[in-house]
Amino acid sequence: MSDTDSFIDEVTEEVRRDRLFGYFRRYGWIPAVIILALVGGTAYSEWSKSVVAQAAQVRGDALLDALDVQGKPESISALSSIVAQEDGDVVASFLVAGLDQSLASELLTAIAENMEQPKYIRDLALLKLAATLDAASKDEAVSILTDLSAPGGVYRNAAMEILVALELQRGNRDVALLLLQSHVQDAGTTQAQVQRMGELIVALGAIPDLGN
Repeated sequence: MSDTDSFIDEVTEEVRRDRLFGYFRRYGWIPAVIILALVGGTAYSEWSKSVVAQAAQVRGDALLDALDVQGKPESISALSSIVAQEDGDVVASFLVAGLDQSLASELLTAIAENMEQPKYIRDLALLKLAATLDAASKDEAVSILTDLSAPGGVYRNAAMEILVALELQRGNRDVALLLLQSHVQDAGTTQAQVQRMGELIVALGAIPDLGN
């Protein structure tokens, strides 16, 4: 019985081995394909990162070169070329808008209306548009700043200060005071801003109401 059992075990082992080799012959290509896909995917990912990094470095060098150009008109021209070549490069557009007031409205509006840009970029363009002299009408600027100064906005504090200054320019002292008194009580207002606004409230002949 011992020899018989041993023989059966050997036969069973041979059958298992034959089946295993059969599976390898039939399905062995699957792990090979998976390994190739993983290696190829990793290589492509690294190549893509390298391409993106090189492109970013080229753009960064071009921007620095444009800013290093002697003379404001030459710098504007160099940056404008980048905007044209890079299909509306956002950084270059912001820089040109800051250097050339006549181009600010067009460039900043284009950024603000580009839905492919993140909201914080579009809102930043709107903030700069409202803050740039003659880039938008005063009514448009007030509308923009009112939206940006709403609770939860990324640029709420900055928008509120610009809005207050604009209302004072328009002669709306009472409106400016209401905005100031409301904002100094806001939990999101920084201590430095509370101090600045409090001093402005006093300068306007009122007493800061800091709440509790």
